[in-house]
Amino acid sequence: MTTTSEIGESVTPSKSATYADWRAAVETELKGVPIEKKLVARTPEGIDVQPLYRREDAPAAGSVPAPGEPPYVRGTRLPTAQNMRWEIRTEATAYDFSPLPSLAMAIAPEKRDAAVAVPADPLGWLLSQGSLPMPLICCFDDMAQGVREAGTAGLAARTVGVGAQIWHEAGANCVQELAFALATGAEYWRRLLDRGIPPGEVAAHTQIEFAVGVDLFMETAKLRAARLLWSKLAAAFGADAGARKAFVVARTATWDKTVYDPHVNLLRITTEALSAVLGGADAIDIRPFDEIAGGPTEFGEHLSRNLHDILAEEFCFEHQVDPAGGAWYVETLTDQLARRAWTLFQEIEKQGGMAAAVLAGIPQQMVAKAAADKLALVDTRRRAILGTTVQPNLREAPHADPTVALAAGPRRKSVPKPIKSFSALVAAAVKRTTLPTLRIAWTQKRESGPTAVALKPFRGAEGFEAVRRAADDFLTRTGKRARVFLAKIGPPKQHKARADFSSGFFAAGGFEIDGKKSFATVDEAADAALASGAAVAVLCSTDETYPEIAPVFARKIKSAKPGLAVVLAGHPGEREAEFRSAGFDDFIHVRSNVRTTLSQLQRLAGVLS
Repeated sequence: MTTTSEIGESVTPSKSATYADWRAAVETELKGVPIEKKLVARTPEGIDVQPLYRREDAPAAGSVPAPGEPPYVRGTRLPTAQNMRWEIRTEATAYDFSPLPSLAMAIAPEKRDAAVAVPADPLGWLLSQGSLPMPLICCFDDMAQGVREAGTAGLAARTVGVGAQIWHEAGANCVQELAFALATGAEYWRRLLDRGIPPGEVAAHTQIEFAVGVDLFMETAKLRAARLLWSKLAAAFGADAGARKAFVVARTATWDKTVYDPHVNLLRITTEALSAVLGGADAIDIRPFDEIAGGPTEFGEHLSRNLHDILAEEFCFEHQVDPAGGAWYVETLTDQLARRAWTLFQEIEKQGGMAAAVLAGIPQQMVAKAAADKLALVDTRRRAILGTTVQPNLREAPHADPTVALAAGPRRKSVPKPIKSFSALVAAAVKRTTLPTLRIAWTQKRESGPTAVALKPFRGAEGFEAVRRAADDFLTRTGKRARVFLAKIGPPKQHKARADFSSGFFAAGGFEIDGKKSFATVDEAADAALASGAAVAVLCSTDETYPEIAPVFARKIKSAKPGLAVVLAGHPGEREAEFRSAGFDDFIHVRSNVRTTLSQLQRLAGVLS
């Protein structure tokens, strides 16, 4: 069958390409290597990310509700709403073990700017501090009273908090964040229902806060899955459809921020804020890019505030509902995360619930394993941190040294008298007693609470930053950086790939690279390395040439200058013992732990004592 085009030519419609056609074409380009070996990436959540998503991969169209409808996977806002803008948060949420001290300040007759209600998250407090100042049962009693007192005062305060951001900052993966948030919520639902709080009241007073990382689509799917899971949980506890809406607060994460090349953090917070918007967060807290590097500065706070307006007004997201909805990749990720998180949540429930699991250290152990796996990806540079592990700018100093402790403030000279009732808390708040003082007074003479293994928040870049600081300290002491000489032997096609790899490898450790020349012979390369004054000499060539040239290169270097570290660019394989006996100190390749190798070579180069 033929048709006629607008210019009168005959056109034969082409056959629609199938997935099999696409796959065959791609594997031809891969020279016969299956797609699964080259183009499928495994995430920390154990999800295989495919290179192409189709309608068949996503949940059935009928199973995904419209925006504003249960189970709210596509958001809680109705598409008929005029303004879809999220609530702007400008300060990180503070969570407490009891809502009553801060609630007293919020409803005191003489209100002041600092009078805000702080959500109660006793399990979050226990995980962050390692202990509670009063028994858990008292915390749950306070939580129930907080809901009642807020209702009596007509205060629209969310006094129950599920601070899931603590898991992210300790290195958890997205499945763990969702499952542990859900398990914490289930614990609070049960405790509040036992104390006579109706399901709708529990929902109205609860907020869930997630930290959002730089994986745009995974983090978007995480927030969408959170609403789906929360709706399922709320239904199980008897909440009607309208009370199953999760109020989700998203905060840009600290885990992936850096003190070196800190302006890259601007790119990170922008990506994270976009994930929060695409994921349908009800409130968003965009932390200043320089917050961890001695800040935040007024400039950093100004940029963070402006990002809200840029996303809402210039990109028109305040007029869109679930802009990522319907994308087969996003819908598939949402479904996969939700299913895996629900399975893990059920495992926690089998342990007796979240409180029992936390006291036994079960989720902490899971996160410690996930954090080690995540850190291993950073240390091998399979998870790149721009400006720190890859493409570092050695001329740029960090904003501040985060290892320097801040000076301690004055010690409290007196212990406040115990306060035993909420009305007394309000009376103290009227007298402008500070929140920390109220908190101490509220726990005075109470029985101490339980202890648990505390979560340890950290940043992925910290290890590499320590290596860089050692290199910078050496520069300060000596006036120069430790140098690495690249002994490139043969034509460019023989050494270029490994020379480029070596340059990036050592730059992450603050080394200066000397690699402009290439050499025809081993002797020329060795002589140049000896004359360079470098602390490390790296042989760059091919696996085929190494058996012949590598031992000669190392022996000549070590016989003339034993203190010069000699490194082979490439994996030695079964020849490692032979090459080490010839004088090689180390080997660098794609499977190397870059951070530990750099530390070892800094020690050999005299950077570290």
